[in-house]
Amino acid sequence: MLSIVAWWCLAVAGEPAGAPGAPGAPDAVALAALAERCGSQIDWLRDRPPVAEAGEAFQYLRAGKRFDAAALDRDELPDDALRRLIGEACSRARAEGRLVLWHVWRLEGGQMYRAPLLDDYMDQVLWSDPELVALVRERFVPLRTRLSRALGTEFGVVAWEQVEPALLFLDADGKVVHRITHLRTFDPRWCAEVCRRVLALRPELPSAEARPPAADAFATPDAARLERTRTAYHAALAQWQAGRDDAALAAWRALAETEPDSPFAWRAAANLVPTPDQTAAGAARHAFERIGECWLPAEGLPHDTRWRRTPADAEDAAERAVAWLLSTQRGDGSWSDCRYAYWGSPTITANAWMAITALAATALLEWRDFDPVGIDAAVARAEGYLFGPGGGRLNAGANEECYAHAYRLLYLDRALAQTEDADQRSALCARMEPLVVALTASQRMSGQWAHEYDNAFATAVVLDALRRARAAGVAIPEPAFARGLDGLAAARFADGTFTYGGASAHGAPSPHADHAKDSSGRMPLCEGELHAGGRSDPRRLAHALATYQQHFDRFAKVANCDFHTDGELGGFFFFHDVYHASVAIGLLPEAGRPPHARWLLGKLMTLPEIDGSFLDDHEIGKSCSTASLLALKNVLRDGERR
Repeated sequence: MLSIVAWWCLAVAGEPAGAPGAPGAPDAVALAALAERCGSQIDWLRDRPPVAEAGEAFQYLRAGKRFDAAALDRDELPDDALRRLIGEACSRARAEGRLVLWHVWRLEGGQMYRAPLLDDYMDQVLWSDPELVALVRERFVPLRTRLSRALGTEFGVVAWEQVEPALLFLDADGKVVHRITHLRTFDPRWCAEVCRRVLALRPELPSAEARPPAADAFATPDAARLERTRTAYHAALAQWQAGRDDAALAAWRALAETEPDSPFAWRAAANLVPTPDQTAAGAARHAFERIGECWLPAEGLPHDTRWRRTPADAEDAAERAVAWLLSTQRGDGSWSDCRYAYWGSPTITANAWMAITALAATALLEWRDFDPVGIDAAVARAEGYLFGPGGGRLNAGANEECYAHAYRLLYLDRALAQTEDADQRSALCARMEPLVVALTASQRMSGQWAHEYDNAFATAVVLDALRRARAAGVAIPEPAFARGLDGLAAARFADGTFTYGGASAHGAPSPHADHAKDSSGRMPLCEGELHAGGRSDPRRLAHALATYQQHFDRFAKVANCDFHTDGELGGFFFFHDVYHASVAIGLLPEAGRPPHARWLLGKLMTLPEIDGSFLDDHEIGKSCSTASLLALKNVLRDGERR
């Protein structure tokens, strides 16, 4: 684990009153110390562990988080030292008749700036599970390091073809037996079964004679006590998944205080410890640890935690994703697993939670037939968070505010589509009015809107929301809407690409050869809104969608990265652009929609995680990505048209 004690010292002063997991008690340091023990029962051969996040941009210059492409600090990880460490691991593997299990927590490159968060989740969920820990200790030589680009090339693990964290299984000669990258769903049972299948590839290795009890790997007095704490931990996790937040937190605290030698107490403590982004450290608090079955093929070995499916599986995938969303709603009605706090500024997180809650509630409305009773209850709780006087907090004037307003308008638009009751429709329209006012007030001098700065994609999202409000009969300031279209048009280059920020294009030639790739994700959204506003045509919109299709696979390759990786492409835009591309398809003439919709459906079905969720950037979180269910509904509808 990172130095969570150091984290706590940095975080506690800024922890807002009443924030989830706020310590408010003198035992917070003790909880942080317990949480830091996660993963400690595996005797790793390793380089230096990651340094705790802190300060501006969470210490970009430390722990492999540098902005530039040479992101590894060579003073901390020279290749010759790593070669010696790998050689030591392989020598031990030969002498002991084992494989090397190599946990690569950081790959060289600028693709990730918060990789240590995922490293923590590995410690908390995988490397503190008694059965998995016993298996690793018994059958593998454990190695844990960063990996430079040069050395990674030799082992077939180079960003951003692969993304950390990764598990490499090496034989005694240092050859790769199997590799898993893009680990984004953490399930110890799944991981243990994968480890056993890898071992089965090498039947010549000695088998375990008598497997030692899992408790032997830990400082617990006996197996019965270990099982009792496991049961207590998972009972609290079940409470958390049921939205009974206070009960879950109290149970985790009791476990941490009464059973400090149990790995489940350490994991419980991690769910209570605050961090500099003003969320809790625990994987469970961010929906990366859950109770439930994860998919694994009946035979063979996975290379990541994706569940690649086909368009014929669309309804089943949607139903699983709906169930996932229902089990991750918080007691206050929100979906707040996101820990987006870019550049060390957690003031924006509240706005992200508001926007994501609106998206998730909209997705549930769209798929209400799967579970009318459960979804109606979840949506009612979400409305309290989105609109109630004691609901969610909004940081007016902070980044992402426009999304918090625009996506609530999207929710209200879809709610209107599902009722004919005059009183209900009137109440929904009344909720739209202050959101329209707030969006109008935040329009910039350029005519654009800003998520951090003036840009085309945020402008197009706001115009979409205002257009929906106008269609519902809500008055919108037409001059402001026209200025928004002007600002969006000014961001378009002659070839139909759009500038990333500002309104500097004005129909000029595209700035560089890769700009179509860089712009591909935002092109359908932006061109679609210009078309809806009478400033474009179906031909241009079809071109935008064709460009998106041309570069989709390249974009998908960096979807799990938390920073701009391939030029302007970054994982945090991936499902944002998927959803808005699905909306743009619906703006084409009906005859032109099916080919684009069927193509996008096929791509979407390759993206579920093994737990039924969807995920691009781990920092944005699974709830936001799983709300891509909206896109699934759109493309199913448009793909059926002939």
